[in-house]
Amino acid sequence: MNLEKDLEKIKELLKDVKYLTLEQITNFLDWSPKNKKDNKAIVLSWVDSGDLILDKKHRLSLPENSGYVKGIFRIIKNKFAFVDREDSEEKEGIFIPKEDFNNALDGDTVLVKITGLGRDSSGKIGEEGEVVKIIAHGKNTIVGILEKGKNFAFVIPTGSFGKDIYIPNSKIANADNKDLVAVEITFWGDNNRKPEGKIIKVLGSSTNSKNMIEALIYRESLSEKFSDEAMRQTNDIIKNSKMDYSNRKDLTKLSIITIDGADAKDLDDAVYVEKLENGNYKLIVSIADVSYYVKKDSVLDLEARNRGNSVYLVDRVLPMFPKEISNGICSLNEKEEKLTFSCEMEIDLKGDVINYEVYKSVIKSVHRMTYKDVNAILDGDKDIINEYSNIHEMLKQMLELSKILRAKKHKRGSIDFELPELKVVLDKDEKVEKVYLKDRGEGEKIIEDFMIAANETVAERIFWLELASIYRTHEKPDREKIFRLNEILAKFGYKIPNFDNLHPKQFQEIIERSKDKETSMIVHKTILTSLKQARYTVEDIGHFGLSSSHYTHFTSPIRRYADLMVHRILFSTIDNSVKPFKVADLEEIAQHISKTERVAMKAEDESVRIKLVEYMQKRVGETLTVMVTGFAPRKVFFETDEHIECSWDVTTAINYYVFDEENYCMRDTYSDTVFYLGDKVDVILKKADLLTLEIAVMPLDDF
Repeated sequence: MNLEKDLEKIKELLKDVKYLTLEQITNFLDWSPKNKKDNKAIVLSWVDSGDLILDKKHRLSLPENSGYVKGIFRIIKNKFAFVDREDSEEKEGIFIPKEDFNNALDGDTVLVKITGLGRDSSGKIGEEGEVVKIIAHGKNTIVGILEKGKNFAFVIPTGSFGKDIYIPNSKIANADNKDLVAVEITFWGDNNRKPEGKIIKVLGSSTNSKNMIEALIYRESLSEKFSDEAMRQTNDIIKNSKMDYSNRKDLTKLSIITIDGADAKDLDDAVYVEKLENGNYKLIVSIADVSYYVKKDSVLDLEARNRGNSVYLVDRVLPMFPKEISNGICSLNEKEEKLTFSCEMEIDLKGDVINYEVYKSVIKSVHRMTYKDVNAILDGDKDIINEYSNIHEMLKQMLELSKILRAKKHKRGSIDFELPELKVVLDKDEKVEKVYLKDRGEGEKIIEDFMIAANETVAERIFWLELASIYRTHEKPDREKIFRLNEILAKFGYKIPNFDNLHPKQFQEIIERSKDKETSMIVHKTILTSLKQARYTVEDIGHFGLSSSHYTHFTSPIRRYADLMVHRILFSTIDNSVKPFKVADLEEIAQHISKTERVAMKAEDESVRIKLVEYMQKRVGETLTVMVTGFAPRKVFFETDEHIECSWDVTTAINYYVFDEENYCMRDTYSDTVFYLGDKVDVILKKADLLTLEIAVMPLDDF
């Protein structure tokens, strides 16, 4: 008896017939009637797991047939929640008001009853529901701040959890008041009692930002350390691996270079360009051949798969592989022979790849270039040009080719957001030294254009070979989100004209028209948040943002597991002894690494926010000039000159403010004061809270 297959058979049957009795299920599955008690227990276990619903008439059905949804409960700032459907990443989460949590906690698997359409705190309309059943609790360990009383204590979670956790005095261990602690849940709580727990780890004072980042790492189950077995395998690779040059193209005589940020240590891509006699360009993108060293399903590989990607926090890197791999044997370090996987393309003057070849290779990078130096050379800096005279001509050709590729992307409608990256520089004491926007120069754009060309070429090859693979996909935005986007864009004089035939070019045109205006960042961010998040899938459904029919990730196997898998899939087309991958296995990996990517992005953003809040604590009481960037029903969001987000809770104001949704502004009901998107406002910095990570301000006129 295979119960998983039996459950799938019943689910398929219930898509056609709405209800089944227990007897009908056992007959359909040809279960022995002699085992009636066991059969009933199995079916009821499917009810307990939320896969089936049992109604008052003792009929069984699929949750969705009866208006129920099974999914993961996700609390937002302890104020409301969404339930992400278990069966699909494509659908929006179901909004759950706080009064309908029914003791569900963040991360729980729950069964939700759809109650109708509602509006969340940002004003978005969507499905609304209430939790009717907690199927499984998702988090056994919670990180928070200890608040000690005389006879007992509470832990206030640092991330959204839903409730504070009661700690008996006997379970406080040696933690002090306001310490960051890890708590193991011993009782999950009910209508009358809070969850209870015991402190299992003390992480230090909550007033220390480094401790806050350590707590973040612990909370998200991230780690800097690798298992002993993974490190043994790493050491064996370093000691025993010999570079096998057979069946590899020798590219060591080419002036191939890496171009990265000055602080990058894991160099996984190198590039070479040559102008051909026919006027076309030869572009070679060579990528570190991690798959040569790290064997599939080894302990080292499984740990990398579990991590999914490297995580780049504000003060450290949590690598996907040990640094001996990521920064050492696989990194394409200057003047060292390295094994690579290369995509060689012939590209014509229209930017079309007219010939290509994908092969294993060996390279020897002639220079470890930085974006800063490449940009200086292309800007005509004579000193830097002299220093790198042997590649000056190639860099000029790289720029020519990059602009050709960029023009082609632009013509087809690829969205190019003009959003400089916020860079936080720490001093030797790990305090914020400066905050600035890191612009994309030509060097950054060259690498971006070349990597996209390689990723598209590889994806198209895999597609036409009909191989099971992992693609990087990006779906069209939801119609409702674009309708809401249009309402906001209208305040700036822009509009998406055609909802029925959405094309990325419509977004790109607005970005171009707004890029030289003071409010361009707001417009670009508003468009970005209306789009879906890219993810990994086994279906090749294209990439909307890039306006690309076929796209994958091939260029960063040191820091992304998706790319390593694509290398292995490509190698199966070169070496017939390598078995093709199964779609089911790849689907499981794709779903997992999509989740780890989201965790990484959240952790990276939060680590930066922790340091920015600490930075702003020293400036409490200062007057700042800020720009209005958004609204919630009770809040106005601003951005400082340093592009640090802060907010004003209008319920703390002297006067009574209401959010005017139709005109998208915050209006004082007692005066003519109105706050619109893009307005410049003088505010006083009231608070910067490391616990909530909120930076609170108040307009001077209201102070």
